[in-house]
Amino acid sequence: MIFRNLWRRRTRTILTLIGIGLGVGAIVALVAIGNGLMGGFVEMFSGSEADLVVSQADVFDPSMSALDENLRDQLASLTGVASVTGMLNAEAAADGLPYMMLLGHEPDGFAIERYKLVEGEGLSSRSRHEIIIGKLVADGLNKGVGDSMKLYDSAFRIVGIYETGTGMEDGGGVITLSDAQTMMKKSHQVSMFQIKLKRVEDADRAREAIERRFDDLVVTRSGEYANKEMLMQIVAGLAWGIAFLAILIGGVGMMNTMLMSIFERTREIGVLRALGWRKARVLRMILMESLVLSVIGGALGAVLGVVTVRLLGAIPATAGILQGEFSLSLFVQAFMVALGLGALGGFYPAWRASRLDPLLAMQYDADRGGGASKHWPGGMIVRNLMRRRIRSVLTMLGIAIAVAAIVGLGGMLEGFGEQFVAMGAGGQADLMALDAGVSDMAYSAVDEKIAKRIAAIPQVESVSGMIASVAPAENNPFMIVMGYSPHESAIKHFEIADGEPLSATRQAIIGRLAADSMDKKVGDPIDLVGSRFRIVGIYETGTPLEDTGVVISLREAQALFGRPRQTSFVGIELRDPRQADSVLQELAARFPEIRVSKTAEFAESIPDFRAMDVMIGGISFLAVLVGGVGVMNTVFMSVFERTREIGVLRALGWRKRRILGMVMQESILLSFVSGLVGVLLGMAFGQIFRALLPYLVPQYPPELILRAVILALTLGTISGILPAWWASRLDPLEALRYE
Repeated sequence: MIFRNLWRRRTRTILTLIGIGLGVGAIVALVAIGNGLMGGFVEMFSGSEADLVVSQADVFDPSMSALDENLRDQLASLTGVASVTGMLNAEAAADGLPYMMLLGHEPDGFAIERYKLVEGEGLSSRSRHEIIIGKLVADGLNKGVGDSMKLYDSAFRIVGIYETGTGMEDGGGVITLSDAQTMMKKSHQVSMFQIKLKRVEDADRAREAIERRFDDLVVTRSGEYANKEMLMQIVAGLAWGIAFLAILIGGVGMMNTMLMSIFERTREIGVLRALGWRKARVLRMILMESLVLSVIGGALGAVLGVVTVRLLGAIPATAGILQGEFSLSLFVQAFMVALGLGALGGFYPAWRASRLDPLLAMQYDADRGGGASKHWPGGMIVRNLMRRRIRSVLTMLGIAIAVAAIVGLGGMLEGFGEQFVAMGAGGQADLMALDAGVSDMAYSAVDEKIAKRIAAIPQVESVSGMIASVAPAENNPFMIVMGYSPHESAIKHFEIADGEPLSATRQAIIGRLAADSMDKKVGDPIDLVGSRFRIVGIYETGTPLEDTGVVISLREAQALFGRPRQTSFVGIELRDPRQADSVLQELAARFPEIRVSKTAEFAESIPDFRAMDVMIGGISFLAVLVGGVGVMNTVFMSVFERTREIGVLRALGWRKRRILGMVMQESILLSFVSGLVGVLLGMAFGQIFRALLPYLVPQYPPELILRAVILALTLGTISGILPAWWASRLDPLEALRYE
């Protein structure tokens, strides 16, 4: 009976399976990609035969670690150490690839041996501007040995193609450490050291010895390195967060479908109850139907997730980072989620069915919704939607969650961009500049010599350099650390509310929001990246991103983050702001190594914001896709339920066009109201995130709200086309005989 009931309404069942499959597929794909990133990092170090990895303490991202290359000899001299090799890792954009993992290795070090060449030759100590690339990059870009590729405005000749079996590395490239240091402007620096021991059993003893001697270093076993990195944990959490959004919408669709199944079979359930079926038996039947749908949908989702990851991994632009890693535990988790969806989505409908009174159920009239119709403002369209209020509310909830995701995430991105603009505007900058060659602003390194040359231009009033990075601090894993020169104009917008401004070394001023959350006051110490500073002042700028951070001198920030004589950004104040366009053109022509934009447009020019915009677009597409399936399912159920009613209308002279228009209007109205609810829900989510993370202040420009509402309307239009067409094609006589 269970399969017969599900097969009775094939369209409804198929749409429900698609909704569940998309939710489960999102889990499989996103978590597999997160696992792939984690596994890639683990394999990168454990596969190199390194026993220990040494990096800078208290860094948010492993690529931000900056160690003096001269530490190699000191590490190599320790008891039990067989070999030490340095590595510099970064991200690069190359020949149409927006992202490529780029590693700088010592040609004679043991770590480079893991890159097994399948064509060409390896790097040597004499190599200059030569590169070996992974098989995925070679195939995706159709590159071979002898070809060249451009990295950071420099041409590199491909001398070899390697394969490691790890997607992250096979989608990247390797150059010599010296070339990487020159290109990344990190003279005599490495991101980390990899250590091979004489005896693996001595790993714990060697780790303790290194950390005891160097208190600003952190040592981990090679296989544990990625698991302890905060960035990797965030990637895993983000993957689950997006997957949760998909299954939330899918769960609403599941409950909606099961309720519709009960409404449609109310008289049948009444007959079963009259024949002696107990409440528990009815409840069990409905729950089993829901669980069967979940199992089939889970299997469909697993296949969909695997196919999606494989397709993304075959695209050159994403091959380096979207190589998923599948495991039995992942599929078990996905199926458990699917079964959970079935249990939660089916419990209330099953309970409701078991509580039906047999006599009332057998008198149920599906065409009238089981009772007398009310007259609702808005005529037949509103009446049809309100006939099944629970169904309409659940459908609205599914669409509203999708719209809320778009508004909430878009609002946070807009707010983040506004704060970046406010940071530049607060420092009186008319133009902002960063390194033109970077694909991630964390790697931006503008030479101070360029800033001095810019300052010499007649139209320029002043130039201020700044370093911005993220580092964990006491009770704050995301402390924003900014470095400003105490003598330049940009630091003046940090208005001191308590204490005094920076005047000496090892001093810091802290934002009011950060001081309150960390319970800090003037005179207290604060530890940043292994160094201790004394708080001499508490400032307020009115920009939460700054007021949740800490400011130290530019020179000390350069030392902490390994950027001698470099800045992340350069703020340029003009004598006459009306000359911004002409100065912008002059700077672009004279300094191709930097990317300059107006302060108001600065956020849009940063690659990270463009990448985040693409990511939010992908999340929005997923949410809308799942929500769209729910709308189509609901409208189809509404049409099936009113088949005889539609037959009567056709017999009374309603034309096909009028029937089609009625169903389409129902779908569009439902989506429009859902869009408005979603906008309000998205704003509410934004406020919750702001309470948790004070520096996230969402902004909701009119175009964002308008885009969300238009998207909801489009969703309703597209989702209603097929049900409306089906309704308009019904034969009047067959519709009147419909049971």
